[in-house]
Amino acid sequence: MTPRHVPNEIIDMFYPPMQYLRENTDPDHAHLVCVRATAVNGCPVCTAIHRRNAREYGWSEDYILKVEQWTRHAREFSETEALVLELADALTELEDTPESLSEDLWERATEAFGEEYVRALIVGAVGVNSFNRLGIAFQQDPKKVLRVTEFDLAPADKR
Repeated sequence: MTPRHVPNEIIDMFYPPMQYLRENTDPDHAHLVCVRATAVNGCPVCTAIHRRNAREYGWSEDYILKVEQWTRHAREFSETEALVLELADALTELEDTPESLSEDLWERATEAFGEEYVRALIVGAVGVNSFNRLGIAFQQDPKKVLRVTEFDLAPADKR
């Protein structure tokens, strides 16, 4: 892997959706979106960042791995956590249809959280997916991320 230079002004363009997510959702939900979407996309630098952030927030390594592979551990998540993870998946694993965020999922999410909150989750998921693609395209080196551990650097299991 040969990292490619990314000027700060380019990186800075991608922060507003992440800030919107952090300011308008529960911190646990924001971490769920970031950790899961990043695991699905497989961006090494974003995996290191979001694992580190989740650990520093207080999540155990075991819990982070369960979030990354949540469909294998679905019964271990609350109904609201599973709903946030389902939304993250729908917005990350785009199907060959304009309805990857189904009407059913939209209705369940807005009933549980309200439209404004769901909008914030969507904006955050779009933001983290954009950052993932940026990190992959520019082949950013996860070892250069501050305060990462060996755990943070290990490849994410995409399922």
